[in-house]
Amino acid sequence: MKSRFEHISPADYDLAAVLVREVGEQMLARLDLVALKPRRIVEVGCGAGHCTRLLQKRYPAAELLAIDDSLRMLAYAKASGPPQANWLCTSLDKLPVEDHSIDLIVGNLVLPWCIDLMKLLQEWRRILRPEGLLMFSSFGPDTLHELHGQAVQLPHLVDMHNLGDALVQVGFADPVLDMDYFTLTYKEQQQLQEELQLTGFISGQEVFGPLKKNLTGVISLTYEIVYGHAWKPEMSKNVVAEGGVVKFPLAHLRGRRAI
Repeated sequence: MKSRFEHISPADYDLAAVLVREVGEQMLARLDLVALKPRRIVEVGCGAGHCTRLLQKRYPAAELLAIDDSLRMLAYAKASGPPQANWLCTSLDKLPVEDHSIDLIVGNLVLPWCIDLMKLLQEWRRILRPEGLLMFSSFGPDTLHELHGQAVQLPHLVDMHNLGDALVQVGFADPVLDMDYFTLTYKEQQQLQEELQLTGFISGQEVFGPLKKNLTGVISLTYEIVYGHAWKPEMSKNVVAEGGVVKFPLAHLRGRRAI
């Protein structure tokens, strides 16, 4: 994993991570539609711990392991997190968890900071038990299109359809993905740039040219959010994409949301 978070103040990150919290809540709300009573849960990339608290509230009897690769962020999350949770600082793509032992894996906006997507998905599939569930969110390639052409290095933004293909290739079954748009607005570019640095989108050394304000006097930034879930099939079943094509639901494919 490539991390831009180790040198960011966790408290400052938590204050700036409005979108991260909103996306996490939207992602976990999808569990209302899933008949699952997990006994063991792994949250990969727990960050400041917002989803950790929601998961513990949703599944109070479950054993919950919250993982992050930033020791400072993990300590911050633990200080305000549920006392029942277990906390572990480790690489996100090589987990010290036994094979076929986890009922639910949750990863909120983790994939963009992954160097090797296939390796990460294979590791998640390894620790899931048969018929276990992976639930995740990510940023799509339309994210921050207002900065295209600027001299900044954005995280790895993967198209929804490519994510679906990758899930099938590593052996997940029945992937379901949908997408939404969020728009954040700023009165001043300085605030915008600081927030992008605090949330890991750009490094502290990166700066960019002036961005245009709209007719209402604000600068808008667009985020394409991909939500997805997939199941690990039973041991006796192999997963093959029909005709090499992965199908996705069309509902809500082009919604827009502003926060």
